[in-house]
Amino acid sequence: MSAVLSDDYTERCLWQEQVTPPERTPGPLPDHADVVVVGAGLCGLAAADTLARRGRSVVVVEREPLGWGASSRNGGMVIPELKAGPLTLERRYGPVGRRMHTEVVEAFGYVRDLASGDEGIDCSWAEPGMLLVAHSTRHLDTVRGLAQELTAVGEAAHVVERNELHTEIGSDAFVAGVVVERTGSVQPAALHAGLARRAMAAGAVVHDRTAVRSLRSRPGRHEVVTTRGVVRAPEVMVATNAAVDRAVPELQRRVLPVGSYIIATEVLPDDVARSVLPTGRMVFDTRNFLAYWRLTPDGRLAYGGRRDMDPTDVADARDFLYDQMVAVHPQLAGVRITHAWGGNVAMTLDRLPHVGRVDGAWYATGCNGSGVALNTWLGHRLAESLCGDAPLPACSEITHRRIPFHPLRSAYLPWVGRYLSFEDRR
Repeated sequence: MSAVLSDDYTERCLWQEQVTPPERTPGPLPDHADVVVVGAGLCGLAAADTLARRGRSVVVVEREPLGWGASSRNGGMVIPELKAGPLTLERRYGPVGRRMHTEVVEAFGYVRDLASGDEGIDCSWAEPGMLLVAHSTRHLDTVRGLAQELTAVGEAAHVVERNELHTEIGSDAFVAGVVVERTGSVQPAALHAGLARRAMAAGAVVHDRTAVRSLRSRPGRHEVVTTRGVVRAPEVMVATNAAVDRAVPELQRRVLPVGSYIIATEVLPDDVARSVLPTGRMVFDTRNFLAYWRLTPDGRLAYGGRRDMDPTDVADARDFLYDQMVAVHPQLAGVRITHAWGGNVAMTLDRLPHVGRVDGAWYATGCNGSGVALNTWLGHRLAESLCGDAPLPACSEITHRRIPFHPLRSAYLPWVGRYLSFEDRR
C-alpha cells in the first residue's frame, strides 16, 4: 500500500533540513598545497582537520554543495562493527583481522571524543546501544555467535531470547536478538557540519561545487584538475567513498554504490515511541537487505533499508519501507511520513573497508553501511600516517579486489538481488 503522508511531506533528508552547513572557504581555489583531499564527507574532513592541526596546508575539493552527500544522509548510527565478528576476522586474516576489530573500536572512541565533552561537536550524541534482531530461526546462530565473539574479547554484549525481546522492542516479528552496549547515535548532518567548521578553523581550505576532472600523477607530484582550476600537491587523498567516479577509474572498479533509503515519521507521542523502542537502541535485522531503525533526537522514527537491487526511486522505496515498518510495528499503522530520501552506500567485494593507493593517490573507502565511526576514523588515521605519526590502518594490508564484470553491473545486480531476497524470505 502507499505510505500515509503528512501535509508537509517532502522528499528531502530530515537531517539536512535541520542543519545549515558552513560556507566554503572564501576566495579562489589555491594552486598548490601539501595535500589535496578529494571529497568533503566525514572521511575527507577528518583527514583535513588532522592534517591542518599538524601544520600541513590542505585543500579539500567537493563536487556537490557542502553537506549534500551520504555523510549527512545516513541513519546516524555510530556502530563499531565490521561485517564479521572479531574472532571470525582473526580466523580469516590472522593478526590483521584482530587489529581490524581493535581499530573499529578505536574509531568509535574517536567519534565519541569529537561529539562529546565541553568542546565537542553539537550533534545530539547519545550511547543507547544496539539491538541486532534475528528475523528467522535460521539466523539464531548469527546473533548468538556475535554475542559469543564480542564477549570473548571483552565487549559488553548479551543475547535476548524471544520471550524477553519485548523489553527491548515493541514487535513480535523477531525470534531473538543481541544487545551490544558500545553503540552511539548522532544527528549526522550536525556531525558533518561541525567537523567541517572544525577543519576550517584549523586552517583547512574547503571548496565545494568543485568537481575533479582528472588526476595527473608523477612520483612526488600530483595535479588535481578541477572545474575551477588545477591544484598541485605532493600527496592526494581520495575520500569519495560511494561517489567515486571516472576521475579515478581504478578505484571506481573496486567500489559498488548501492542505494539505501530512509523514511521519517511525524513526531511520535511519548507513549508510542516507548512502545516501539522502550530502550531507545539502534536496531537492525539479519536480512541480506537489512532494515535499520531508530528514534531521532526530536522523537520521530527513522526507518531505513531497501527492497532489492533493481533501479528504484524515493517514492517507491518510501512505500515499501512504510509497509515493512508497519508489519514490524503495527502500532505505527496510520502514522504519517514527513520525509523520505536516499543515498548510496559504498560496498566492497569482501564487505570490508580498504585503504591503499591507486595511480599514486591514497584512498580510504568501503565501510559497507557502517561508516559514521569507521569512515571518519579512516580519514583521521590516514592523515596521521601521511604525517608519519601512526601506521596505516590494518585494512591496508588486505587485498582490495575489483568488482567482477563491473561495467555490466546494471545487468546482473537485479538477479543477484532476487537471489538475496529469496534467501531473506526463507
